Amino acid sequence: MSNFAEKLKVFLHDPVDKCFGIQTHIARAKDYAEKIGVSDVDKVRGPDIIASCMERSLLPRGITQDFNQIRHPLSEGKIDVSGIDLSEVFSVVGEVFEEIGKEISGYDDERKFLYIWRNLLEKLIERSSGKPWCGYIPLLPADTRVPDHSIWEHLKVSSAVNAYLYDSELMQNNSLFLFTIGPVQSFISQARKTQDFFMGSFILSYLTFIGMKEILNRYGPTSIIYPDLFRQPLMDWFLEREKKIDVQNSNLRFVDIPTIPNRFVALIPESDREKIKELAEGAKRNIFEELACIRDRILQKLDLNEQRIKEAIEKQLIDFPQIYWVAISWRKGEANIGVDDLKDYFYGDELAKWNNFWSFAKDKGEHPPNIGLLYQLLYTALEKSMGARKNLRGFRQFEETGRKCSVCGERNVLFFWETKNKKKFTRYNPEAIDLTDKVNHKYFSDGEGLCGLCFIKRTFELYLEELYPEEKVGKRFKALTFPSTAEVAVADFKERALKEAKEKFEEYEKLLRDLLGNECPIVSPVPKLKDSLQDTVEGELFFEENLDKGAIKEELDVDLTDEQIRQIKECFKELTEKVGKPNPYYALIYLDGDNMGKWLSGELLPEIENAYNSEVWGALPEDFKEQLKGKSSRKLLTPAIHASISNALRNYSIEFVRKIVEEEHLGKLIYAGGDDVLAFVNLRDLLDVMEKLRFAFSGEVRVENGQIKVSGENQTGFVGKDDVYYLTMGKNATASMGVVIAHYKEPLKVVIGRVFEMKRKAKNNPDKDSFSILLMKKSGEERIAMYSWRYKCSSTNDILQTIDVIKRAKNAMNDENERYVSHRFIQKLKGEFVRLKNKKGRLVSSEGVFNDELRRLISRAYNYKGSGRDDKDKKKKFIEDFYTDIQRLFLKSGRDLDNFTNLLEIASFLNKGE
Repeated sequence: MSNFAEKLKVFLHDPVDKCFGIQTHIARAKDYAEKIGVSDVDKVRGPDIIASCMERSLLPRGITQDFNQIRHPLSEGKIDVSGIDLSEVFSVVGEVFEEIGKEISGYDDERKFLYIWRNLLEKLIERSSGKPWCGYIPLLPADTRVPDHSIWEHLKVSSAVNAYLYDSELMQNNSLFLFTIGPVQSFISQARKTQDFFMGSFILSYLTFIGMKEILNRYGPTSIIYPDLFRQPLMDWFLEREKKIDVQNSNLRFVDIPTIPNRFVALIPESDREKIKELAEGAKRNIFEELACIRDRILQKLDLNEQRIKEAIEKQLIDFPQIYWVAISWRKGEANIGVDDLKDYFYGDELAKWNNFWSFAKDKGEHPPNIGLLYQLLYTALEKSMGARKNLRGFRQFEETGRKCSVCGERNVLFFWETKNKKKFTRYNPEAIDLTDKVNHKYFSDGEGLCGLCFIKRTFELYLEELYPEEKVGKRFKALTFPSTAEVAVADFKERALKEAKEKFEEYEKLLRDLLGNECPIVSPVPKLKDSLQDTVEGELFFEENLDKGAIKEELDVDLTDEQIRQIKECFKELTEKVGKPNPYYALIYLDGDNMGKWLSGELLPEIENAYNSEVWGALPEDFKEQLKGKSSRKLLTPAIHASISNALRNYSIEFVRKIVEEEHLGKLIYAGGDDVLAFVNLRDLLDVMEKLRFAFSGEVRVENGQIKVSGENQTGFVGKDDVYYLTMGKNATASMGVVIAHYKEPLKVVIGRVFEMKRKAKNNPDKDSFSILLMKKSGEERIAMYSWRYKCSSTNDILQTIDVIKRAKNAMNDENERYVSHRFIQKLKGEFVRLKNKKGRLVSSEGVFNDELRRLISRAYNYKGSGRDDKDKKKKFIEDFYTDIQRLFLKSGRDLDNFTNLLEIASFLNKGE
């Protein structure tokens, strides 16, 4: 169904305030629709029948329920609702529709549909600000009996379905369509600069969206089931730029966060094989045409617009991107597809289970089942088809001999930037183009050569600058900068200097700018410091080892006199005497949601009873509940579940991740693709950022005075922020994290490789939900520790958060405190038990012996810097608290002494570095 007039009717067939008054909802729907010039919304029955069957768990006949609860779609969480003035709600909704009617007067049907789909919810929130129901608006349920999916998701799915009633018979013509782009990890991880990392992720996100446009233009955004496109930044760009829609509360300000994954699932109103193939080929063509346009615009902007260069790049892009698509029709000939028609994808027992479930729905359900009930079965078949398709992948090899790209190491160098020995490129690559005098040093390091694909990745921002309207977001890409690793490492030093020695800090920066002139490297600081520090001298010049005559000549090509070097060092010394020396280490973190494939397949959904209103479930006949749970113990996978996962991941990226990393702490976000996050973090804030990112992913946080706080008490799966409840993945969702602490001079490519390794290590923990930290010392020493995020305390059965325990231990080992434990006790502990480890590093001594020795070593390492006599009770409590935390960490390590002591060394290192 590509008729937007009909889609608009379907989208309005239920009023968004349906849950507040079921008895009068049909009349209200007609009234609201007429306010914007749409009629007959009560006559489009087919799509609603299929969508309702997809989304609502089974109910016996005759069940009713007032609106008093919202259930979390992915967990056992819920919100109880009460005390709402219904007449006031209906009045506000009516006023909003009247306002919209005036605004869309003169629009064609497509623009009306797009405007209402994107802006209705936003306008309701704005008009309801301060009202007791405002926060619930994004969550208002489509069915008060089964309140685990919102009216917005129901309207979306209904408008995507192609169905109608013919002589009381339900007719439909639909297919599920899956489209993917790759490669993902190799393309993103091939990076030498931070912008490589970001652009790799952004390019895949952007190209996936370009592929979606074929469906958007034909059928509209509601046909994309996953990811849900509502509030997606790239979708807002599409609406404003190409459809000329004024977007209420546009998310274009987040357009530099790549929130679109590299795959999408669509419900398309076609079942004809050739029409589906035409659709897929159109999506592929859009992507390859866009790539050609990107190439041409970048070359034109750099005055490199020669045919031979275009052709050379085109040859190197012959196998990029890798695109695959599959589709499953909901029809077989003239009939709807049935369970047994999918026998090629499933074992007999699985099909028998679904046949039994169909029979149960037919005999016991409120309404007879239809094709919508089989969504989970059809989606699983779709994923299996994609797996089989990828096993048949083709490969076109482009043979090249010569010097390989400095980033990917796979393709020949096409462009290079070299000031000393150009022959090292031209000797083996005579066609390579020297960009030393043509391209800003921002895009190349000296001595670096790039292939065509890595060149596009490095310079992609040049295309983005022109692609977006300058007044809105183009300037975000024009000013796109990433702080160096040194700048991240020195961020806490600069923050202290601005607070405690601002005049001396400004004096030092001015001295460097004056002496180095135009060669003085000026950069943007980490985002949190931008309000107080618009630009700043590059972080490397805040480390004494770089304040050397030879180093400055080599790096900046500036000749300074001995006297000038003395002035710089003297001024820097005066600064460090006031605020301390900067730490030359920083952290790179990589969070990845666990089991996302299982979430998308429905394998991890909660028990089916959690779909129902609590009162409804309690009132259901026991035999009905037993039979239902026997047929399906978990909730069924639905398009609403897919939309919920997408919404939760979008909320995580846009509402929480950037705020945690860049607004609340000294970090820089590289990308946040929904279920994965990559960011640089200053060591001072590392543990806080780790903890907040992990628990914001599952919604176990609260927003207090504008700040995100970890809160294990919030188990609902919803987080209140800015007067609105935001959906998160919920308490059952987990995430693993890799962390690397490295010296700022460590090659970034090495650090990137190691953070991926640490992420894999955490993922390999049997229960996942873990973090793995690697400390890479400049000396070459390494320490690796891996722990679960939380564990149960055996003495109290309390659930403890590991990071909290580490933070307390870290603080207790900080010699800047009045009372502290010298970090030397760690080495003594290792020495005491080195002979009592087995081959796996686990301690084989009795727990009692270990505990006694641990307490003794802590007591001996205890220090007190107070002027008076140390109070015995305070000393005893300090030692006992530290002992308790340390012992818990040891037991959680599985008695792995190396893992345990490595964690303690890393915690101690976070205080001051080496």
